[in-house]
Amino acid sequence: MKRLASRDKVQIRIFKVIYELLDDIRGVMEQMLSPEVVETEIGNLTIKGVFRTLKDSVIAGGEVTKGKIVANTLARVKRNGEQIAEVEITSVQREQQEAKEVFEGEMCGLSLKTTKKLQIEEGDTLELFVREMKKRSLS
Repeated sequence: MKRLASRDKVQIRIFKVIYELLDDIRGVMEQMLSPEVVETEIGNLTIKGVFRTLKDSVIAGGEVTKGKIVANTLARVKRNGEQIAEVEITSVQREQQEAKEVFEGEMCGLSLKTTKKLQIEEGDTLELFVREMKKRSLS
C-alpha cells in the first residue's frame, strides 16, 4: 500500500480522532486559497514640477495634499482622474535633504521608478498606497 501511494504521489495520513482529520483538512484547504490583496492609501501629492525624465525614472516635485509621503511605497499616477501608471517612490527629499516622510501641506522632491518611459506633467496627482498580501482562512 505504501509503495502504491508513493508511486502515485498520494499522501497517507492517520488520525485517531475525527477532529484531527477535520483540522488537517481545514489547514490544507486554507493553504490552497490565494492570498487576499489589501491596499491601504497613505497619502496624495500634486505634481508642481518635473525636473528629469529618463527611461525608467522620473524626478519631480510637488505638494502633499493628504496624508503623508514615504519612500519605498507604491503610487498611482493620475491625470484628470484616470490612472495612467503605477510607480514606486524610491526617495523623498525636503529642502534638499533626504526625508523619511513628508506631511500634508509640505512640498517635497521625489524620485520615481517606472517600468517604462513616463511623461508626468504638472497637475498630475500621485496616490500613495501600501499593498499587502493577507493569508485567507476558512472562517
